[in-house]
Amino acid sequence: MLADILGKGYFPVELPPCFTTAQYSASLAGATTLPPGFGNPRQAQLCNFSLARAGNARFRRTLSIVNPVNFYHLAKLITDHWTTLNAMMSASILSQSRAVYRPNGNRALSALSYNPGNLVQVRAKIRGTEKVILTADISDFYHSIYTHSIAWALHTKAHAKANQRARLLGNSLDKAIQNAQHGQTIGIPIGPDTSLVIAELILSALESGLRKRIPNLRGFRFVDDFELCFQNYAAAEKALAVLQEELLQFELRLNPRKTAIFVPPSNLELKWVSDLRLFRIRDNAGQKGDLIAYFDLMTRLLLEHPNEHVSKYGLQRFKHFKPKQANLELLQSLLFHIGAAEPGSIREVVEALIHLSSERYQLDRKMLKEALSAVIIRSIPLGHHYETSWAIWGAIKFGVALTPGAIKSLSTTDNSIVAILALDARSRGLARKLQIDRWESRMRAQGLREEEWLLSYEANVQGWLGTVGGGDHVTSDPDFGFLKGSGVKFYVP
Repeated sequence: MLADILGKGYFPVELPPCFTTAQYSASLAGATTLPPGFGNPRQAQLCNFSLARAGNARFRRTLSIVNPVNFYHLAKLITDHWTTLNAMMSASILSQSRAVYRPNGNRALSALSYNPGNLVQVRAKIRGTEKVILTADISDFYHSIYTHSIAWALHTKAHAKANQRARLLGNSLDKAIQNAQHGQTIGIPIGPDTSLVIAELILSALESGLRKRIPNLRGFRFVDDFELCFQNYAAAEKALAVLQEELLQFELRLNPRKTAIFVPPSNLELKWVSDLRLFRIRDNAGQKGDLIAYFDLMTRLLLEHPNEHVSKYGLQRFKHFKPKQANLELLQSLLFHIGAAEPGSIREVVEALIHLSSERYQLDRKMLKEALSAVIIRSIPLGHHYETSWAIWGAIKFGVALTPGAIKSLSTTDNSIVAILALDARSRGLARKLQIDRWESRMRAQGLREEEWLLSYEANVQGWLGTVGGGDHVTSDPDFGFLKGSGVKFYVP
């Protein structure tokens, strides 16, 4: 289990696939002896990665990559005590997002109902007998979690507060997460599978309090989204008050914009989802018109539902789509058009183009160069790491050189993911005049525990940048020197 969490549950799934922890897992999970730092890691900063929220690039979600020494310690704590933690999560009767270990899955730990279609079935079942629905969402959930509340969830608040220095599992998890984020006690990292476990432990404890106060509680929860069902409006209002009180016990609060009480009937599935899912694109002379109509539909739905993942969902079908040759240029233009309208869908655009290339379609390289460079120029000044990284990855995959404007923009970033991709593009002759001065300053011993630790390590092992003042700051560090000596690379294009 530990090997799977290290190998498949560490980096956020939103990173380009060239970022991997397979070698990291192989070096640590089977090791008989590790440097002392892995058992008692010191404080380190998170490597952050800005991700677009649905429909609006201005509102972002910050993903985090934990320092590898700290992540090993946290993952081992969870696997060593998995029986206890799993039993607590399994006690929930509401959760459809309980962390389930799937050895053969794409992730080590994933939600019980990771298929959205399962939630539709659950929703239909519970609405069959109840008359009033309460929907609620916790405000900024992951970023609002108080790390001390982990011990409250595992051992009760009173016992945890009376035993803050005791060797309790909750205290150990609390300390491990604090050390992973430079001592911060507010928020937990978004991205690794370990955080789903922490979230579910807290919410399972919260549910226990709800069940004691609300007889015959019915409904479901997916992470911090609740849908509870009642026989009348008064019962739903009382439950809402109880839910708010129980959340305050864990220093959490509801999001008023996503909390409502209503009387069915209502849609089980979002209408825009079914509109896109049922749209047919023919494989005959009518395909051209169908493609235009489909992308027009996506554009209209984007405007009507600015806070939903319309284009990310709508573009999924093009990961396996084979257009008629006469429509190839049109499809490529439409993909970039929707990518410009909804920057958060750049991954789906690049993956669709990679699929076309793998099927031996000849893509318009001039369009690729200009469109991908435009994404970089537009995204870098705003700190939009997700859009930038997938655009560079696209350029690397297609072997197209970036424009001078894009290269100049890249030289101004401090983000590790973007910088590593840019350095690789430079090594391939796709970003020849890239300025690397600001990244060279990260190549020192303390850089391995700072926010750009990934750049400080990876640029060294890839041979792209040298250590400030000479020597080898990675080899000199016992923990990172072990990783380097084991042949670990986090970037494998």
